[in-house]
Amino acid sequence: MAMGSEPQPLGQILKEIIRRWGLQPRVDAMRIVETWAALAGPQINRVTDSAWVRDRKLYVRLTSAAWRHTLHLQRAQWCARLNEALGASLIDDIVFK
Repeated sequence: MAMGSEPQPLGQILKEIIRRWGLQPRVDAMRIVETWAALAGPQINRVTDSAWVRDRKLYVRLTSAAWRHTLHLQRAQWCARLNEALGASLIDDIVFK
């Protein structure tokens, strides 16, 4: 951004900074975890210990074996719902631990 250039929207400036500093994977990971929590809802969030992203996989650690089994059987549907909510294919699989 050169001095004297035309003003730019703040959102555009932030996108450029994220791109230049290589922060997009971290931003995507935060969005994925936040979107998962919103989709999962309060019942699943109560038994969720932690969630993180690595290598295009969402890992969700659960405190309930019953929920872990149920969600594992539905992981393809959850993955599709998550990518749809994100508006991009950012996750290839969900691993429930």
